[in-house]
Amino acid sequence: MVCQMEVIASKQKCFVCNKEVSEGIDVLGKFICEDCQKKLVNLSPFDEEYEFYRQKMIDIWEDYIKEIGYEGWT
Repeated sequence: MVCQMEVIASKQKCFVCNKEVSEGIDVLGKFICEDCQKKLVNLSPFDEEYEFYRQKMIDIWEDYIKEIGYEGWT
């Protein structure tokens, strides 16, 4: 499996929270701010926000699959 992660230094809009910040990472072409990254790392399935963050990660994966033109994903 290919994993693309890179540290970003310029201001960008977070894919998860929509805030414009300068520190974060790129995950499969989507920028995730440092705050959301920390939240994701420490998130428990029992947290109220779990489903929101889970869906955002699914959205990143689905967008990536469409971008590369993979036909086997359902």
